[in-house]
Amino acid sequence: MSKLKITMPGAGSGFVLSVAQELVRDPLFAEGEFMLYDPDATRLGAAVAAVEELFRKSNSHIELKSTLSLEEAVEGSNYIISSCEKNRYPNWVNDFRIPEKYGVHQIKGECGGPGGLIHGLRQINLYSTLGKAVEKYAPEAWLMSFSNPMSTICTYFKNYTKVKTVGFCHQVHGSFGVVAEMLGFAPGELEVITAGVNHFNWLFDVRLKGTGKSFMKEFLERVHNSPYWREKFDNVPQQTFTLELLDVFGMYPVGYDEHIVEYTSCFYEPHEWEKHGFKSLRGFYEKKISEGTRTLEDQQNAEKNNAFPPFPKDPHHPYYAENPCRVISALETNTPCYIDAVNIVNHGAVGNLPADAILDLPALVIGGAVRSIHVGDLPPGPCELSRRQVELHEMIAQAAVEGDDGLVLQALCLDPYVRSITQAKNIWREFRELYREDLTNFKY
Repeated sequence: MSKLKITMPGAGSGFVLSVAQELVRDPLFAEGEFMLYDPDATRLGAAVAAVEELFRKSNSHIELKSTLSLEEAVEGSNYIISSCEKNRYPNWVNDFRIPEKYGVHQIKGECGGPGGLIHGLRQINLYSTLGKAVEKYAPEAWLMSFSNPMSTICTYFKNYTKVKTVGFCHQVHGSFGVVAEMLGFAPGELEVITAGVNHFNWLFDVRLKGTGKSFMKEFLERVHNSPYWREKFDNVPQQTFTLELLDVFGMYPVGYDEHIVEYTSCFYEPHEWEKHGFKSLRGFYEKKISEGTRTLEDQQNAEKNNAFPPFPKDPHHPYYAENPCRVISALETNTPCYIDAVNIVNHGAVGNLPADAILDLPALVIGGAVRSIHVGDLPPGPCELSRRQVELHEMIAQAAVEGDDGLVLQALCLDPYVRSITQAKNIWREFRELYREDLTNFKY
């Protein structure tokens, strides 16, 4: 087998250490090359130093390279694992600030709401450069993306490039490890079948590992009796709204409250947030800016200070490892590999959502592809909540590529958080002007 070249654009992000840890654990990568790319020399240097230390402690012989050139990074790559974002926290603060001026308030504006829309437009503009480089310098490579908004980015690659793309998120896998721990189980002891839009999956079934019958009834009973779904605890993912949706729609939504609320029009009114223990993450991002911290540095400081939340009890437990390297190994060796959630084309896995939609699904890696696994149909309520987001992601991707102001306005008018066409017009006018350097396909 030839030596593999694994390239990581956005190497300055916290994901670089997660990926590097997986590379050293699999003999498949022992003689390979790990290429780090970041346009910021300081961030790139921090990433190189961190990975070098990890490789040294692991006695790894993986060849580590780095570059400030995207073309050099991509050329000849077999797999590209990306985690890219421009001006992350400053932009996210503005993604809150502008809608708030016009009465649109968001808990988190990363993947849904007006914040998620403009985030998607910016990210597609950024990722289009990477996509063109992959098509030119590594046309057979797989792109494995960690970036948000996950569904929007993957929709862009599906519709407008020839790049083989898979989106990875630890939402389902990671959150159900934590959920298991909250309910007194070990991570991985609860095996789940879910499907939906990234950060907003729905639970079809849950089983105890090693058993042959559904554990759904017992699981829901435990959730209803657990304080973690009825109260807010410091430094623990909030799930009180998760319980509300479960009780209203009769199906358990997966993703923690801060993600789920981005996609729902039925969230509490802003004046009710404090009573229910919610507040906008705008202040958190503003604090990040004032502290001058960087994502990789945050992760390294947490490692040194053991500054982890109560769950997971052991963040280094093998269950919580990221999945790209497992998928690469399966593709290279044609060894079947089951993944409980990955962002790929639906292909009928959820029968009453569009067949060509990007969904977060269970999949089997076999025969040179990542293949969705049939799950079933969603009930009417969960289906409609998911379908609306699928259509919005399609519209945002098209608007980004075509520079279509009309489509952006349509998407804003259809967004669950926007209540009037006046709000939509005002928000887009300010977004459009502020981010003109990041919206190069729009005419100014």
